[in-house]
Amino acid sequence: MNPPEKLDYVKRSDRIRVSVGDLDQRRNLKIRAFVQLVLRPVFDDLEPKFGFREMGVRGVAPGQYFQDFQNFPRPHGYGSVFERAHRIGLNRCITHKADGDGREPQRLERLILETRAEFHAQEALGGASSVGFEPPLGDTVLTGRGRVLHILTRPAAPPGQRQVRDVPEELRFLNVHDFEEPFPTVELLQHVDDEFEEMDLGGADGPVGIWGLPNSDVFQHVNALEYIFGMENRMTALLAAAGLPLERFVAKRSQVIFRKPSFVGERFTVRCRLFRRADDFIALGSFHKIDPGGARDERPSVALRLEVGMAMSS
Repeated sequence: MNPPEKLDYVKRSDRIRVSVGDLDQRRNLKIRAFVQLVLRPVFDDLEPKFGFREMGVRGVAPGQYFQDFQNFPRPHGYGSVFERAHRIGLNRCITHKADGDGREPQRLERLILETRAEFHAQEALGGASSVGFEPPLGDTVLTGRGRVLHILTRPAAPPGQRQVRDVPEELRFLNVHDFEEPFPTVELLQHVDDEFEEMDLGGADGPVGIWGLPNSDVFQHVNALEYIFGMENRMTALLAAAGLPLERFVAKRSQVIFRKPSFVGERFTVRCRLFRRADDFIALGSFHKIDPGGARDERPSVALRLEVGMAMSS
């Protein structure tokens, strides 16, 4: 009997009605809504396909490393029903990290589960006859894209032994692709083209916060969504301090790199720098842990990039 043919990708599609909190007052998708829209199917109906539970029993887990969400706002936004298409594949990424002491660069091999998603919905043609209800709708158009990288790791193993190089048996039904694009790093995330000018904010550090139980999730650390909340709130405060019209700004792209988890009881600060080119803005943010003595960890636990622009006139 021949072994089953391997798949290049796992694909799924569906139609969903988004919740009232997933759309802003202009009926465009919020960046924070992408987290559930992109990831929930992977860990709900597709979880048995990938065998995450069985891998976890052996100490292997898919650790979220990178998010890239692209938002395509329209003057009147969209209806409430979205078409959603997912494509999930397995990649092998090999990079080299210099130690800085003259030795040969360290070879790093990663197995990456990559999720890509696209969303389509009917474009709204005008305002609704009553606030909160469905507006008149037109053609179905692209509303957003999402990409998430999960690196297979052994989180409980000692440092230096956490890399997973061999494909777990649960994922051997997938062909392994070469990771063709540059591997996302904090340095790449924080690159800003020369035509953008940094705004004078009177200092990059925000106030010191503390993570509490409402920020946590069942994986025993701070939920990934909390960082987007914190970054959006910090950026909004800076835009308001600059006297800019908040009701006109919409996030068009969000990229996040997760380096270290945070836990209940830890203190942190959000650093944020803002760059401007006409009506386009880039916000570079990073979450830094604050130790009991008040010192800030210079290496970020999470780094974020938000690209923001003026909403089109309705």
